[in-house]
Amino acid sequence: MCPLNLPKFYLKPKFMKSLYALLLGTVAVLTFNNANAFTSLVVAPSTPVIIKEPNPNALSLITAKQFLTLTPQKYQDLTGKKLNLVQKVQLKVLQHKVKKMVKRGEVVSMADVQKKFYEMGEMDLLGFLLGLILGPIGVIIALILKETGDVGPDTVRWSLYGLLIWLAIVFLVILI
Repeated sequence: MCPLNLPKFYLKPKFMKSLYALLLGTVAVLTFNNANAFTSLVVAPSTPVIIKEPNPNALSLITAKQFLTLTPQKYQDLTGKKLNLVQKVQLKVLQHKVKKMVKRGEVVSMADVQKKFYEMGEMDLLGFLLGLILGPIGVIIALILKETGDVGPDTVRWSLYGLLIWLAIVFLVILI
């Protein structure tokens, strides 16, 4: 036993304090150092580069064929907004829907496509809370509200997401 009546595996070796101080100092120096050895060199191009102003409504200005070949990087160049992972997946899903519409010969309005893309990324808090707090009853309430026209179809979708989390919590409580 040790002097404090603790087993030996509870006590830290004496060199750990100096090791922590050394590691902390190294991280601080590497993080806050402004020396040229740690910075990158940026060379300005010799010819002037023409930068287009990013247009947030750029999706409504392109054709359906251009939209089908749109990548997240091209989207960022067009709009000036970087897509997160969920938005990238939503872009691919929307491209698939537009491709199906084009194959069927339907008229594709890119303004509607842009509106749908921006609506896909918004969370419906009411539906999510209905599903999360009330569980299956919340989904039924969301369906009733949708039928009466008080809320949109996204409310039902988000109530189902809330229900999934509610079910996960219930299963965890049952298992524990």
